[in-house]
Amino acid sequence: MIFAIEEINKSSSLLPNISISHFSTCACLSNRKEHPSFFRTIPSDYYQSRALAQLVKYFGWTWVGAVRSDNDYGNNGMATFIEAATKEGICVEYSEAIARTASKEQVERVVRVISRGTARVLIAFLSYDEMDALLEAALSQNLTGLQWVGSESWITAHHLATMKYSGILYGSIGFAIKKAKIAGLQDFLLQVHPSQDPQNHILKEFWEETFGCSFQSGLQDTKQCSGSERLRDIKNPFTDVSELRISNNVYKAVYAVAHAMHSMLKCGENSETVNASCTLKSILQPKEERKCILMKEEILQQPISW
Repeated sequence: MIFAIEEINKSSSLLPNISISHFSTCACLSNRKEHPSFFRTIPSDYYQSRALAQLVKYFGWTWVGAVRSDNDYGNNGMATFIEAATKEGICVEYSEAIARTASKEQVERVVRVISRGTARVLIAFLSYDEMDALLEAALSQNLTGLQWVGSESWITAHHLATMKYSGILYGSIGFAIKKAKIAGLQDFLLQVHPSQDPQNHILKEFWEETFGCSFQSGLQDTKQCSGSERLRDIKNPFTDVSELRISNNVYKAVYAVAHAMHSMLKCGENSETVNASCTLKSILQPKEERKCILMKEEILQQPISW
């Protein structure tokens, strides 16, 4: 986000003289009555759920199990999938839910339901945390032999593509968020340094954790950070730009907002068509400019004595 904002602030054509300081797929957010001002740069789960049903149909799987996160993301996503799958002649043997606050025993019960079921295909519409909890319980109960079909939340997660989970997740399929390259981002990340923001404690903690040092002196068994450490000299997930999926949506979202604000501020200028969005132009005027306009209006409203 910071990278995109800095690009916009340096641009002479997008929001000139204006500075501005990402990833929700739930179909529930498409309700304009409840969320009239919500916009996104990623498709709604309404489409993903229907696509998953088509994927299952394509492989000829007509008897499946289902597990979901017990929240808007999972409940809405799974409801749409089941509706679409039913129309395609696909039967759902069971549909279990896992809450983020679910106890170990509750998650283990879900695994037992899956294990005792006869369906060999499992649709997992799960958020990151619930998927982790389910897999740990699946490991403890040796749950194998299933064909997993996953939602975008976990299907490309790096930490799941390990030997630890290979016996469970081998052959998993699903739809991933589009991967993209963002020119200049890696150089931007490699230049990050605590000296850029000395009061940023999160940045200091990141630096200490990354380089195994401390900015505090005199700590036993811990070397002191010198400040000469360079992110360019190490491999770190923070500077890895090979899998820009969610990050790319953040990047696009910032630019979408910037272009919208730019269009509103330029509305009516240079013979451009005046429309309803022009009425919002005054709201986006810089603070000091609005202050001057208000002062001018107050002066003009004052009675003049001759």
